This record gives sequence, C-alpha cells and structure tokens, in this order.
Amino acid sequence: MNNISDSLAIAILHQQAGRFFEAEQIYTQTLQEQPNQVDALYLSGTLAHQLGDTEKAIAFYRQTLVINPALASVHSNLGIALKQQGLWKEAIQHYQEAIALQPHSAQFHYNLGLVFQELGNLESAKDSYRQATILQPNYPLAYNNLGLVLLHLGEIEAAITCYKTAIQLQPDLAEAHQNLAEALLLNGDFDLGLAAYEWRWRMFTPEQLPNFATPQWDGAPLDGKTILLYAEQGLGDTFQFIRYADLVRDRGGRVIVACLFAQVELLKTVPGVEKVLALDEELPEFHTQAPLMSLPYLLGTTIETIPAKIPYIFASKSHNFQLAASPETKLKVGIVWAGNPGNRNDSRRTSGLQPFLPLFKIPAVEFYSLQVGKSSQDLAQLPADIKIQDLSSYLHNFNDTAAAITQLDLVLTIDTSVAHLAGALGKPTWVVLPFIPDWRWLLHRDDSPWYPTMRLFRQESVGDWSGVFAKVGQKIMKYEV
Repeated sequence: MNNISDSLAIAILHQQAGRFFEAEQIYTQTLQEQPNQVDALYLSGTLAHQLGDTEKAIAFYRQTLVINPALASVHSNLGIALKQQGLWKEAIQHYQEAIALQPHSAQFHYNLGLVFQELGNLESAKDSYRQATILQPNYPLAYNNLGLVLLHLGEIEAAITCYKTAIQLQPDLAEAHQNLAEALLLNGDFDLGLAAYEWRWRMFTPEQLPNFATPQWDGAPLDGKTILLYAEQGLGDTFQFIRYADLVRDRGGRVIVACLFAQVELLKTVPGVEKVLALDEELPEFHTQAPLMSLPYLLGTTIETIPAKIPYIFASKSHNFQLAASPETKLKVGIVWAGNPGNRNDSRRTSGLQPFLPLFKIPAVEFYSLQVGKSSQDLAQLPADIKIQDLSSYLHNFNDTAAAITQLDLVLTIDTSVAHLAGALGKPTWVVLPFIPDWRWLLHRDDSPWYPTMRLFRQESVGDWSGVFAKVGQKIMKYEV
C-alpha cells in the first residue's frame, strides 16, 4: 500500500464511523496533492452526498467520471444524486451506463426502476424491477416495488404475489405489509386486508407515533368509559371514518374526537360524538383510545356491513353566502380538479382543470369551483367565454365548504377530501378515478358502499381522463334534479 491508499483507507473508516470532519480533511489533503486522484474524488462525492450536499456530490462524481468514465458505481451514485435533484433524464442515462458496465447488478436495475416509476413509465419500471428480482431472487425491496407497479397496471393478483414474496424474504418489511393490505382491500378482501392494514404503524419511528398513557381499544364493550378517537392521516380519511363514532357510542363509550383544526366545528355535528378538539389542544382525560382508520378492523367491518347511513355530517344552517345562479340554470354543479400535492398518489388522482372544459359548454348548467389553495388560480387560464363561479374566497374552512355543497345539486370531484365531505353530507357526488384508485373505491363498480349517493367514473386505461369526462358529460346532459 502506498501512503495515499493508506490515508484513504483511514478516511473511509472515519466516514463509516461518522467522523466526517476527519474524513473530509484527508480527502481534501489528498486532492491538494493529486487533484485527479480518482478514489479521493469519488469518496469526496460520497461524503458530500451523505451530508446532504447533493450539488457538491454531483460535481465530485462528474469530475471522477471525466478521469475514468468506466466506473459503474460512480455512474450509479451520480444517478441517485441526479434523481434527488429531479434531473430524471440524466439520472436514467447514468443508471443505464452503470448497467452497461455491470449488467448483473440487481441494485442498478432497481435504481433505474425507481426513476421510471417516479416518472410514471410503469412498463419500463416493471421490466427493471423484474430484472432485479431475476438477478437477485432474495431482493425484498425489488419485489415490493414490482408489486406497486403491477398494481397500478391493473395486475392485482400478481401484485399481491409480489408483496407476499417480499414479506417471506423480509417478514418485518412494514411497507410490503401495508401495500399488501391496500391491494387486498382494493380487491374487496376486508377480512385479511383490514388486519394487514394495522401494519401501517410500523412504518413510523417511535418518535413519530402517538404517545398515549392509555391502552388502545380492542373493540370490547366500553361500559361508560371515555374513548378518544383521533385522526391520523388525511382530511378525507377523517370525514370517511368518523361515521364509526356512532357505533363506538353504541358499545357504551363516551366519544371524544381529536382532529385537524379545520374540521373541528363540522365534526361536532356527527352523531355519537360528545366533544371535538384540535389535535394540538390539551386533551381531557380518557380511558382508552383508537385511531379512526383502525375502527373498521376493530368493529369487524365487511363490505356488506359498512355503516352507510347518511348524512352523518351536517352543515351549519347559518352561513354567510348564497350561491348566485342565472335564471336559465337548471343544474348547479360544484367541481374540484386538484388534490394535495403532498399525497403520494396525487399525480394519478388529480385530473387538472383541462378535462373539465367540454362540460362547461353544456347549456343550463352552472359550475362552481370548490377548489382551494394554489390550484384555484387555474381558473384564470380559462378562455374568456367560459365563466365559472370561483368560491375560493368564501371557503375559509370546511364549514364554508359544507355550506356551499348544501346549495348545489351535484358535486363533481377527483378523489379528495371534498368527495368524502359531499358523500358524508348525503349530496349526490360524482368522483372521477384513476385506472387503479385508492383501495376504498374498490374495483369494477360505479357505486360506493361507503356513500349511497355517490357515483364513480373510472379510467379505462392508465392516465385516460378524456374518456372519463366524456361519460360524465353524457350523464350531466341527462341529469335531472
């Protein structure tokens, strides 16, 4: 070993032990002496990458490849860094370079699959993940991600098989259990699916989990005890599963609810609920607790026994605005075209405003935008001859949204919180869904066992919103209030 090799070996040990300053000093000194020392350049890149300085890492990786473009691991790491920067096309190029240099690396094929999956190129992602499993049959992450891709291509049974294989290989892989649960539920298997859905808690660190001194409810009679039901995920989930409060009360419980502040007032109207607080408020004493999304499991729900008595949320009778409509209006329709960009399924479920445009030309139909947030600004891009009533300035909270919905004849929305709110209010609601929707909408049906007044319009192929809205348009023209 020469002195540089010895020094770099020591630096690697420092880096592995978390002594980053010491490692960086050695790498820097080496490069001062030999600016083109390939190992020092590459290791400097890995250190910068590890410390979160992706741009600096990319620069070091590029320098390394200028000197020696035949280093597969450097191409792979550069691909990872470029992916993190959203430079998808270039990331793909470097992953493919890595594979060309080292075609039997399952990791490289897996990494390439991640980019294709992120870009929605499902067939290419499927090929990459499948190749990773062929090269390394004991690769649980590859099976898990292959399952995700197969699911969104409509190959549900094949996806379930992949998730089960991932779990056999790594029994504590919580993400695979969660994905299996959602696939089973989508397929209508509530018995196995709801039990597996409890694995979702193992995807979090202990610090991220709710910390209660009282035990979680097991579904047994409550005999007058106070139970806390708390929101855990999205706004729509809370609207959907708060229906169970009445059943919990029937078990003898005094029900208090903790939810996001924007929902507090509206959830006070739910039958069975004694008190509602925001999640960040100080909670009163309670004897037991349960997350809202565990209630179907705890109460043994099947598709046939879903509690679907509506309405179970009620809008305030005193609201501060009245919807205007022209004299020739025969149908008032509220619309939502975009969801929460932070949701992992948002790119699939959000249609955007463009597919709605043909509907706006249907005579005697007045459209009202229930869209809030940044996407409400999309209305400014509409042609001048299209007039949509923008309600966003009135919609300060869900009380206002509920008040608007009660004045409409119909709500037409993507899969978002407004769909659940409208359904819970008992309003006729049409939901446009991606080819493979969230599990709660099931498959191969145009109704929902959760909401009796709801109709579902599904994509017939991945990404095809035009066909969905063509059907919606036909139905709106025939719709009678």
